[in-house]
Amino acid sequence: MCDITDEEFEKIYLPFYNNVNDYLNNYVIPDLVVFYLANEYSRHCLSECNLINHINSAIDVFNCRCDIIRLIPKVKEILKIKYNLVVKKTNPLRLKRYY
Repeated sequence: MCDITDEEFEKIYLPFYNNVNDYLNNYVIPDLVVFYLANEYSRHCLSECNLINHINSAIDVFNCRCDIIRLIPKVKEILKIKYNLVVKKTNPLRLKRYY
């Protein structure tokens, strides 16, 4: 590995990492969080935490910046579309089958 200048970092590498982070936040993380919540629900192991705590637990595997407030509407939408689940209450989190 070679050293890079601050200018190279700002111009080349930072946009690259920001682009990867955007991709994670727009596609990977929402789907992972929804899978995590649906799996907890189906296995009857939702803890008495609020929705934000559950999301934080799911994204702990990633080392990236994540705007949880922006993530919540995506999570709710994917939960409904993919797993027929709706968030009935956020604190503590309560999910219900959507029919």
